[in-house]
Amino acid sequence: MVAFDGPEKADVSDLSVRARVEAFYKGTLEVSKFAGSVMIPLLRGQIGLKDKEKAIVGTYFRMYLWIRSMAAMSSTSHFQAAAAAARSLFELLLDMEILAGDKTGQWVERFHVFPEVEKFRVAKNLVSFCDSHPNIEMRNISHRRAFIKKPGRRQRIYQSIVKHWGVTKKGRPKRPEHWTGEKVQKRAHDLGPKYEKLYVRVYPLLSWYIHSGSTGYVDFKLEGLEACFGVCHSVAQEVFLEATLICAHEMKISKVVESLPKIIDDLRHIPAKVLTEKQIRILKKAQLRSSTD
Repeated sequence: MVAFDGPEKADVSDLSVRARVEAFYKGTLEVSKFAGSVMIPLLRGQIGLKDKEKAIVGTYFRMYLWIRSMAAMSSTSHFQAAAAAARSLFELLLDMEILAGDKTGQWVERFHVFPEVEKFRVAKNLVSFCDSHPNIEMRNISHRRAFIKKPGRRQRIYQSIVKHWGVTKKGRPKRPEHWTGEKVQKRAHDLGPKYEKLYVRVYPLLSWYIHSGSTGYVDFKLEGLEACFGVCHSVAQEVFLEATLICAHEMKISKVVESLPKIIDDLRHIPAKVLTEKQIRILKKAQLRSSTD
């Protein structure tokens, strides 16, 4: 059985898995409402953003949209999509932490350089495939050809790769799979035990429902999949609220909303409060039955 972590450690032994899952979903709804009514309007109102701020705000907007998606997925049948959302949120949190901690500007520069590098790689692979398989029908890719053949683009991209990510043992540009040039586990490890703990605790679980294969569902009962859905919401809230604090600090929102730490703490404990209320109702019903017997 998948175990919940965090504020849900309250004694709720009389509650069903579904009741506990509903408490976590309620937490996601409230987190989404807070971000949409407070954080997003404040971020949209900021102008003249620097490169670092653009990277952080853009990352936070993506995380907000993921949280909104999770709020829209109210049924446990969406456990796979919830896992994908929670995993992406974790990876985006790592991005934000790395960007926020950048004192030299090198990570921010990599962040903004990477999109062109990645788009060039994809366009080049597509054009190469079409040239190698002329008999396979393909949509018009003239715009992709124009993109990779634009004068100076190839050389500029190769130079950027060498500058930011180095070269292979054979002296060729080392094409990065991620803008940092590091895998998820390494990024989490480098950011410290807090993030590495979260990685080893939930990342493999979330990946089971994204990758092919039967690891995620073999020998699992419906109750186990419901528990997975709850874990995904728990992780999503934990990650998104952490990112909210980082974003608020970097964008000086903490100075505008002075009570933000208290608000975040209250949001973190919503699932526990919902669970406690459910437990109290159960106890009251039991006491009422006992008094009438």
